[in-house]
Amino acid sequence: MKRGFSTSLFVLAGIFLLSVSCDDDKTSLPEGGEGVNEFPVTLTEADYNPDNTYYLLNDDESPDVFFDASQRNFYVTQPLQIQMDDEHNFQLRFYSPRALKNVTIWATIDGYEQEFKFMSLEKVMPFQQLRVHIPFATEDITAYTRKGKKIQIMANPYLMKENITFTIECNDPYWKKLQSIRCKWHISFGRYSDTHQNWRYKMKASHTREAVAIALNMSYMFSSERFKNALHDFGPLHSNNDKNIIDKDALLTKAINHRGLVFGYTTGVMGLGGGTTFGIHESCYLEHYADDKSITETIYHEFAHCLGYGHTGNMTYEQTGPGWVSLCNKVYVDLSLDKELPVYSRRFMHTRRNKNRYFDDIYVTSKYIIEDPELDALDGGLSPLQGETDLGGNNGNPVRFKLDYTDVPGATASTFRPKDVYVYGDTLYVVNDADNNYSLEIFNIADGTKKHVASIKEWAQGETTEKFAGRPNGVTRANGKIYVTHENSRTEIFDAITHQFYTCIGTGSWGTGASQTVHAFDVLLHKGLILIHDKRTIVAVEERILEAGKTPRIYIRFEGVGESNGTYGMAVEEESGLLYSVHPSKRIDVFNLTDIHEGTTLKRTRQMAYKNNPYALEFHDGKLYVSSNGEEKFCEVNPKTGDILKNHTVIGDITLDTPEKFCIRRNTLFITDRTKNGACVYAIPMSEVK
Repeated sequence: MKRGFSTSLFVLAGIFLLSVSCDDDKTSLPEGGEGVNEFPVTLTEADYNPDNTYYLLNDDESPDVFFDASQRNFYVTQPLQIQMDDEHNFQLRFYSPRALKNVTIWATIDGYEQEFKFMSLEKVMPFQQLRVHIPFATEDITAYTRKGKKIQIMANPYLMKENITFTIECNDPYWKKLQSIRCKWHISFGRYSDTHQNWRYKMKASHTREAVAIALNMSYMFSSERFKNALHDFGPLHSNNDKNIIDKDALLTKAINHRGLVFGYTTGVMGLGGGTTFGIHESCYLEHYADDKSITETIYHEFAHCLGYGHTGNMTYEQTGPGWVSLCNKVYVDLSLDKELPVYSRRFMHTRRNKNRYFDDIYVTSKYIIEDPELDALDGGLSPLQGETDLGGNNGNPVRFKLDYTDVPGATASTFRPKDVYVYGDTLYVVNDADNNYSLEIFNIADGTKKHVASIKEWAQGETTEKFAGRPNGVTRANGKIYVTHENSRTEIFDAITHQFYTCIGTGSWGTGASQTVHAFDVLLHKGLILIHDKRTIVAVEERILEAGKTPRIYIRFEGVGESNGTYGMAVEEESGLLYSVHPSKRIDVFNLTDIHEGTTLKRTRQMAYKNNPYALEFHDGKLYVSSNGEEKFCEVNPKTGDILKNHTVIGDITLDTPEKFCIRRNTLFITDRTKNGACVYAIPMSEVK
């Protein structure tokens, strides 16, 4: 049975690498080389499966494996390792965060004069270990030489690994880049001390993968003509504070011929280096990319120690002026921006999104934006809008009714005051913000009925009982979850079926920290983003990072729109991707969601003046509707100018008195009317909104 692997497998947090086993011995092989009676063996990406493929340094790999240099090591000149054991198991290992396309492996066997085509691989995957049994011992195998001559490889149970040699041929530009590396470095990973405080935390698999990227990038840079030229054009380098001049040719030779690095993890200090010891902090493993923080100071500081330089001069701390660290950073960044480095972008691995590391700084603004089709194929592009908006639950016949406190068991006119509504299928959700009676009331409206089915007033969160600590304002349902905003700076999230608490957005303490909102008024979901309008701005949270019981980090904040008390509503025009947001200061703000990028502040594309103080808005059949105070309480509005086109304050026999938030679903207007004489929800077929 064959199973294909998408290239996106290697960028998503939590499923970064397929785990087949934790050591080589557990990797199963195909039985007897089934189907191998002619060379070359041809494999496509779809042919890779747990029988023949294991991924090195995957998140489930035991530290006992990746800290064992006999099992995990490579030379930067040979990141693609090929060997055959005496049982005729062919093995390929690729120490690289990037895939390699169109690989042909040629072989020569003692006793056969000509090289023959042994294997053809459509793609070698990042960190792939491929093992295939070749039946040299039991079968005659047909092969073809470089000149196309047909030969026969006779069955030979005595063929040993010493009797066969391999040559790699590849036209992928990435392979040519790797082949240009001249450094002699041997790379492995070290536990180091279990007692010294700077080494007490150990590398995780995610760090080892980043170490591979750093090793390939550094060795490529030092091998390049650009670095050689930049080194000679740079100012003097000093070995000490007496400004003893360093011979640059000798320095470059020393760097290229350095015997290697044993990567480790440091804490308490940013790095420790010397000889082959090369320990750096998690931040250093992540921030070296130009499209991350573009900081490489510790990496080149510690490498200077590995080359034998101390803290005087300008090879580490640059005490005698700009030196080694500044030079290396500039060339490294320039090569990255020109996409010359082997691993030029953080997007190849997206390690910040990986859960298998120590810190949770998943969102860091890119110092430089790097766009590339190869990267887009991995992660879908820089925009977070990669999901599908849940437009379900919008079917069903229009309904008509008035819902008030008499439809809520045990409620009175003073304990039930609808604030917002949302409908999903036959389920109606009503936010109740009556003083001291905050709740979410849930009704079944099949066939136009109003059957009360549940009330969410309090819930278990761990070992404590929680409730809406602030006045609730907004509600929506999408992808099996219910979202309810409230003014205690949280958005509560519940399972749509069980009504059990899942998690929340916001900490319950207002602010602009990584997980905070300033109160929370309205909420909607659009293409994988949760958008929450708080008192100051709109915040976005990626839906994919939600975890039960864990407060997620804010993806980005929109520009401040002016802090004010009031009712905020939002709506997305799906076709254009424009977000419309009301503001109490008689205006409607418009944002282009397609402009969202990680770490950036989304600014308004325009704002429109509105005659009254708007409360909420919604699109339906290409038309924009707005509720507000003033004489025109519910109107069709020009989405380009904000001008009122039609006043629908009176709809048939209903005159809206104090309408606020609403939704249009099932071709029905569901709108709250907060009249002092009895707050209610009206359900009005849109056919009556003429």
